[in-house]
Amino acid sequence: MKKEFLLAAAVSCSFGLPAQAATFAYISSPADGLISQYRLDTANGALKLVEQTKAGDQVNPMALSPDGKTLFAAQRVKPYQVLGFEIEPGTGHLKAASQGPLAESLAYLSTDRSGHFLLGASYGGDLLSIQPIDEQKRPGDKIQTYKTGLHAHSVRTDLSNRFVYAGNLGVDRVLQYRLDPKGGTLEPIGEGYVTTADKTGPRHLAFSPNGKYLYVVGEMSGTVTGFSIDDQSGALTQVSLANGIPERLKLAHGEVRDARNNDLKDDPTPRIWAADIRMSPDGTLLFISERTSSSVSVFKVEPDTGKVTYLENYPVQEKQPRNIAVSPDGHWLLVTGEKSEVVGSYAIGAEGALKRVSEAASGKGALWIEMLEQPGA
Repeated sequence: MKKEFLLAAAVSCSFGLPAQAATFAYISSPADGLISQYRLDTANGALKLVEQTKAGDQVNPMALSPDGKTLFAAQRVKPYQVLGFEIEPGTGHLKAASQGPLAESLAYLSTDRSGHFLLGASYGGDLLSIQPIDEQKRPGDKIQTYKTGLHAHSVRTDLSNRFVYAGNLGVDRVLQYRLDPKGGTLEPIGEGYVTTADKTGPRHLAFSPNGKYLYVVGEMSGTVTGFSIDDQSGALTQVSLANGIPERLKLAHGEVRDARNNDLKDDPTPRIWAADIRMSPDGTLLFISERTSSSVSVFKVEPDTGKVTYLENYPVQEKQPRNIAVSPDGHWLLVTGEKSEVVGSYAIGAEGALKRVSEAASGKGALWIEMLEQPGA
């Protein structure tokens, strides 16, 4: 009788305990057409491969819907299309749910902050695209496009969802627009762009958590350029610049690359080839990946002023790291390598110091990372 009472009491107490949140990572690998799902143990950084979903040839950039219920993935082969996957609560399992057309081969994919529009940047097509997402999370076929300078490489809405910014790598510009939330159209702010230093190669973007600043990584320079965002107009003004490539790496300035010379096979000079930029959830640290040296550089950020200061560069085991991602709790950094057979998990210590703690098998040519924290059921 006593044992039965204790068991009943234990069961009763267990129902009162809050369920533990789950943190998942979704990583695309274009060489084998897979999206791999991982679970991150936020207590120790351990990374576990859960399952792999066939997503089609050259699946590449991805985007999570703001509510965390849908994952969109773009294919970079004709006919260009985007696939939508439902994310199962609790398990994070992906279930194919929709597909829609794309304007071009996209190097970057994002949704606006309302989840009503899908945005893309085409590196080869030199354009930005925007199309509606319906209530069933299906991408529409009414696509509006905007020509850019050479090699558009990213596009995102700011935290207020009023403004849209894009990295235009080949012409050293960061494009700036106002977003019409009803029609899903883009209107240039001022001239429609701000410039960076020559041969910066503005690539990917990150916003400060307070919404006041935009940070851009230079693919060819390995720098981070910080811009303030005018709260009324959305116009950008440069406020900071920091170099993330220490002399000990012995890297020459980078060059613009495309499908014809992506690996610069005829140029034996080791050159800067920066890729991704991510910010810590508290807005005090920035991370960028550099492919030639297989390393990640860390910067300190002053949230009030937007100033960025270089801290250190850390080698990573993942060869040619293209994408990185900070976990929602800010304690772990995930790193993929285009020429690596594993994905690495790194502890983020004081001053952004990185220490590798775990790895898991990756798909072939793994690159794009989206991270999701699901509340306990």
